Formats: sequence, structure tokens, C-alpha cells
Amino acid sequence: MRAINHALTGAFIGLTVSEPTVALPAAIASHFVLDAIPHHGSQTEHPGILRSRLFMVGLLFDALLCVLLVFLLAGRHPLHWLLAALCAFLAASPDFLWFKRFQLANQHKAWRPGWFGKWAHDIQWFQRPIGFSVEIAWFVAGVMIIIPFLA
Repeated sequence: MRAINHALTGAFIGLTVSEPTVALPAAIASHFVLDAIPHHGSQTEHPGILRSRLFMVGLLFDALLCVLLVFLLAGRHPLHWLLAALCAFLAASPDFLWFKRFQLANQHKAWRPGWFGKWAHDIQWFQRPIGFSVEIAWFVAGVMIIIPFLA
């Protein structure tokens, strides 16, 4: 799932669950729940994809949308906005674990995941181009749900 969808889900958790001891772990857990939902990707993903210009542009665009979300939360100051911003970050943050894979791909080296990396990869059982429709629907729904909090 795209980082912005993870971040929107995390922000929603932070805006609706006022208790940080519940909201913060829930935001992290939401990442893996979303990864288990069919989404865009490739089951036969090879290291060349991670080195492509299209991948880099998509990654930067995704990061910009996440930053925009946090700026909107900070600028509009809805109730629990700081918790929402933290939850948005935490919900997207497990993807930072893929940095090593990205780094190895750019060095033309093989990725050998540990048990957690294998588990996190395997829960994404349906990553195919058609999954982009799920990602778009999740994004639109997330934006529509967050907008009233920003009013």
C-alpha cells in the first residue's frame, strides 16, 4: 500500500482515538492490516523495479503527499492533531524497513530477508497492477474521511 494511504489511516486513528497508548500501537498495527489488503505492486518484483526512475518518482510523490498531510494537520489544528501527525508517521514507518532492500538493489546485490522481513513481505499476498484501483479507492475514502476533521 502506498505511504499516503498508511498515513491517512494513521491520521484517522490519531484524530479519533485520543489515548496515545492505544492510538500509537494501533497506527503501527494498521500498517500491516493495510499491507494484507490487495494493493498495487508486482508478485514477481525484481530488483530492477527498485532502481527505475518511475519507482523513484512515485516514491517522491508519495512522500510529498505525506508531508502535505502533516502540514494540513499542523495548519488546521484539529483536536488531537499532533497525535494524528505522529500516528500518520508511525503508520507509514514500517516501510522504512525496506530501505536495506532498496539499497541492495541499487548495489546490484541480492536481498535476503530475516524472519520479520519475510513475514512483512508474505502478508502482502496480492500485489498486482490491478490493485491500484484499491489504492485509489482507499485514498479517496481516506481524504473524504479526514476533510471534516480539518474544517
